[in-house]
This record gives sequence, C-alpha cells and structure tokens, in this order.
Amino acid sequence: MSVVKTRRVLPILFVTLLLDMIGIGMIFPIIPIILTDPSSPSFLLHGFGTSAQYLIAGLLTGIFGLMQFIAAPILGEFSDAYGRKRLLTFGVGVLAVAQLMFGFAIVIGSLPLLFLSRAVAGLAAANFSIAQAAIADVTEPKDRAKNFGLVGAAFGLGFIIGPILGGWILHLTGFASAPFWLAGALGVVNLMFISLFFPETRKGDGSHDFHFLKGVRNIQTAFRDVDARPVYLSSFLLQLGFGFFTAFIGILLVSRFGFTASAVGIFFGITGAWIIFTQVVVLRIVTKQYNERAILRVSLILVGAAIFAYGFVPSASLLYVVLPLLAVGNGLSVANLAALISKGVSGEKQGAAMGINGSLQALAQGVAPVVAGVGAGFFGLQMPFVVGMVLALFAWAVLFVLPKHLVVT
Repeated sequence: MSVVKTRRVLPILFVTLLLDMIGIGMIFPIIPIILTDPSSPSFLLHGFGTSAQYLIAGLLTGIFGLMQFIAAPILGEFSDAYGRKRLLTFGVGVLAVAQLMFGFAIVIGSLPLLFLSRAVAGLAAANFSIAQAAIADVTEPKDRAKNFGLVGAAFGLGFIIGPILGGWILHLTGFASAPFWLAGALGVVNLMFISLFFPETRKGDGSHDFHFLKGVRNIQTAFRDVDARPVYLSSFLLQLGFGFFTAFIGILLVSRFGFTASAVGIFFGITGAWIIFTQVVVLRIVTKQYNERAILRVSLILVGAAIFAYGFVPSASLLYVVLPLLAVGNGLSVANLAALISKGVSGEKQGAAMGINGSLQALAQGVAPVVAGVGAGFFGLQMPFVVGMVLALFAWAVLFVLPKHLVVT
C-alpha cells in the first residue's frame, strides 16, 4: 500500500461519507415534527395517540437500521469480490433516490411511502462498511483506529450541516419535504464525485458467498470465535444503547423542552461539532498514549453516564453541558472497537469483518428505536435513556468483567 494512494483515498472517502451524512442528517429534526408534534402544520399523524406516535416514529427510524443489517454484509462481501468503487457508487446513487422518495411521501402524506423510502435508504447506507474496508485496504494496522476516525469525523460534520440545514430549510420554506429535495441533489453530486475521483483500492477476484440472510450468518460467525466475540458483542451493545438515545433525543427536545425543527437541528449540529473534535483532535492524541482496550475502559462508561443524564436533565441549558461526555465517549468507543475488530482478521477479510460489524451495528440501530418507541409509549420518555445507559455499561462489562467463556456460550 503506497503512501500516495493512502493520501488520495482518505480525503475522497471523507467527502463521500460527508455528503451522504448531510443528506441522512437532514431527517433528524424532521421526524419529531412530522410524527410527534400536533401543533406543527407539517404533522402527519392526526388521529393517532401519543403512544402510537412514538411507536410509528420508532418503527420509521428502526427500519433504516434493519435494512442496513440485511445489506451491509452482502455489500461488504461483494466489495471484497468485485472491488470497492462500484459498490460505493451503487449505494450513493440509490440513497439519492431514497431521499427524493421521502420528500414526495411527505408531500402526499403517505405513511407507507415514508417507510419504503427509509427502507431503501437503509439498503444504500450500508456502504459505510465498504468505506471502512477501503480505509483498511490502504492503512497500516497501527493507524487504523486513527483513520477509522475519519468515518466518525464525516458522521460528525454531517451531523452539524445536515440537521441544521434540514431544520433551517423547513423554517425558511414551511415545507417539511424541502430538505429532501436538496438531499437528493447532494446525492447526485456525490455519485459524480465517486465516479470521477475514487481510485479502486481492491480489485477482487470475483468470488463471493451471497446469501439473503448473510447478516444472520455473520452474527453466528462472530460469536463462534471465542476471542473475537467479546469485541463484537461489546460493539453491538454500544450501538444498541446509543440507538436508544439517537432515536428519541429529538422527540424529547420537542416534547419536553418545546424545541422547533431549527432548534433541534442546531442541537444536532452542536453534537456533530463535538464528534468532530473527538475524531480529529481527541482520538489522535489519546491513541498515541494508550491502546484500544485502555481507551475503551473509560470511554464506554462515559457513554453510559451521558445517555442516562439526558433522560433527567431539568433544563434545556444542561442538555449542552452533557454533550462533550457523550461525543468523546462514543467517538473513542466506536473507533477503537472497529480497530480491535480490524486487527483480528487478515487483509483479505477486511470487507467481511467490517460487514459483520456493520451487521451488528445495523441490527442494533434497527431494534433500538422500535423497542424504545414501545417503551416510551408505556413508560414515558425517560425509559429509552435509562435502558441506553444500562446497555452501554453492559458493553463495558463484556470487555472487562465477564470471563470470555461466559460471553455467549
């Protein structure tokens, strides 16, 4: 792997993931408004009670992750077999179509089309696993945690620009569909960018093991390895806990503190700023001093404490005080768990390993909003944040407390 190729690939992947995340991020201030705020002219669920609204919001959020669960390992395997570029290009193009579908669904008030568009978007967004595999293709093992942080940085910057743009465009135009026309246009630009500038990092040999339920098989594979399964399980539990937070923080902001769409967008934007600071500054400093396990020993506890705090903060101003704990803890945890997984497999299996991890993360992101929606409907908005804390602490315990033979026997 040449230094020149590494320096070329990493910035291109960063831009690609950033454009994806801007489009994906636009939805975060919109879902609470169209599904859980009856005072908004954009509200779509007239005649539904609060519990039903929470459940529908959870299902709509969760279907994105569930489709990623199906697609991530398949695309990861295909990228090992046929190369990273064509799979990335496919994912970017389909995601653009899905964004336009979502905007049209809002215009006509079609709940089934909303779900279909999010399902298609979830299939396409599985290309994050391909991006991680491409980073592994051109990066030495000792640098992978640092360079995987680029994915987190793109995620963070997308969290800044996407939600702020989504909330601002809704505020400016009065149309909840308007942000998704822009998201679709960004997807077209991204498609052209990848086609023109991304160099292939792995040609592949054309061999693959396609199966529609590859995600289920990947989970079985992950947990057969006594040495690797604590890391896979910890990654799954972290994403599950964080999924409870991300699914309902926007709804909490609207329901408890009366945030508008633009205010929700700004909150997510500030969250993204802290994520970027973590990935670009904190991660690079900390990884020079400590190994992955030493970092995770602290970072996972930070995540759990921060998620719990959001369920009980008494004022809107304190919401922003907790953000650094959440962003630093989650950013360090995600990057270092990915690095541990990557170091445990050969160069030929990076796409498969990232696909397995992508399956676990996507399953968590699909399950968490649905369970959180049911729980919030029955037990109140604090429930997702309490459970999120418990899961993050369990992720810590899997790595540092439970004996390996007790972790999924």
